[in-house]
Amino acid sequence: MTHDDAFDAYLDYLENLTAQDISRLGDYVSPDVRFSDPFHDVKGVAEMAAIFSKLFGTVQGISFRVRETGSRGSFYFFRWILAGTLRRKQWTIEGVTLLELCTDGKVVSHCEYWDAASQLYEKFPIIGPLLRMLRARIAS
Repeated sequence: MTHDDAFDAYLDYLENLTAQDISRLGDYVSPDVRFSDPFHDVKGVAEMAAIFSKLFGTVQGISFRVRETGSRGSFYFFRWILAGTLRRKQWTIEGVTLLELCTDGKVVSHCEYWDAASQLYEKFPIIGPLLRMLRARIAS
């Protein structure tokens, strides 16, 4: 399987991921995979799977859609939109992920980049208005 084929297969897995499919994560990522996002920086399939499991246990009706993709050598990136319902509110988060594939085509690094302040914290009842005010003050 080429790197491009492995990348396409991983994206298909992510876009169709359900709580029941998390156990197949090891089919796509290396045993010592690094996963990072604004809240986590872990190493290993079990640790990454635990983060996905927590997401599916907390957010209902998850939809993950890949938009644009690109690559250079063994590095791949994609822009995505994650949507779901959390505490009876609809949430949408947009981000970019950088992947590195190892020689066997498995993902050795999965790093997500998205703005937790504007896309998450600013929507919380108490801290949200404070963060929006701070953002406006910095921008002026």
